[in-house]
Amino acid sequence: MLGGGDFLQIDQSALTGESLPVDREAGQEAYANTVVKQGEMVAIVTGTGLNTYFGKTVGLVARAQMEGRSHFKRMVIKVGNFLILLTLAMIAIIIYLGIQRHEPLTEVLIFSLVLTISAIPVAMPAVLTVTMAIGATALAKKQAIVSRLDAIEELAGMDILCSDKTGTLTQNRMSVAPAYVAGDFGEDDLFLYAALASREENQDPIEQPIFEILNRRGLQGMLSHYTLKKFVPFDPVSKRTEATFSSGNGPDLIVTKGAPQVIIDLCHNRDMDKQAAFAQVNTFAQRGFRTLGVAFRTADADTFTFVGLIPLFDPPRKDSKRTIAEAKAK
Repeated sequence: MLGGGDFLQIDQSALTGESLPVDREAGQEAYANTVVKQGEMVAIVTGTGLNTYFGKTVGLVARAQMEGRSHFKRMVIKVGNFLILLTLAMIAIIIYLGIQRHEPLTEVLIFSLVLTISAIPVAMPAVLTVTMAIGATALAKKQAIVSRLDAIEELAGMDILCSDKTGTLTQNRMSVAPAYVAGDFGEDDLFLYAALASREENQDPIEQPIFEILNRRGLQGMLSHYTLKKFVPFDPVSKRTEATFSSGNGPDLIVTKGAPQVIIDLCHNRDMDKQAAFAQVNTFAQRGFRTLGVAFRTADADTFTFVGLIPLFDPPRKDSKRTIAEAKAK
């Protein structure tokens, strides 16, 4: 990317499976088959088709499917080669003994031909293929789709199973955990200020659960009491969003949300315990939560007032625990 803008937020879920967008600045690369969620920037195309990151990934997968032999195929080939070599050795012994005993050469060759036909496993691949096809049918009845028959045998000999998390073990939908509220504020205040510092029309996966909370608590109508004058979207430099609202005859209201460390450092309200706030951020991080800090100030104030922290997480699917337990048991 050459420039022409401050930053981009890019959705790379097609490549990585992660639902959260990533930040890109001038001088960094943006991959093909990704979607720009926010911002604008001038860029130059450096690769197309198989020369892109996505194209190379597809090419490697296709080459592995064409060139790679599964454990099942290697086993069948080894068994076939062993039987062929054993048959050739037996035929050589039979011909040698037949010549030593002066037996008719025609009978020796006929016997060798019969032994060759009976010993070489010509029908073995067909029998094994039919057997695995029956297994694939049984798996299909349990809602497991088999794309390659070889995969059944490969799965049976597997020691370690690596699984994608987002959308596989989790719901690929951000949810809100119990929040941390500072001072005399309540959770309704926290989510209201967070919603004011967000744009619902952007469909940001981090902001969507905030508006869902407002709808569930019947607070959506309170947003209409505020008139937006300016909105600064999130960028990787300031690590926060900021919105300015007019408030009638009084000073404008400025609301911000973003990285908790940045938000906490902006705030200096007297009843705020910064050490407790930072400790809570670490607690949320240890539990795997992504945390947002929320604060506000009036236009005539120099510092922000800290409201609280909103922990976000991607909840597991309802059947994930049972699926993992069954996989471990088998």
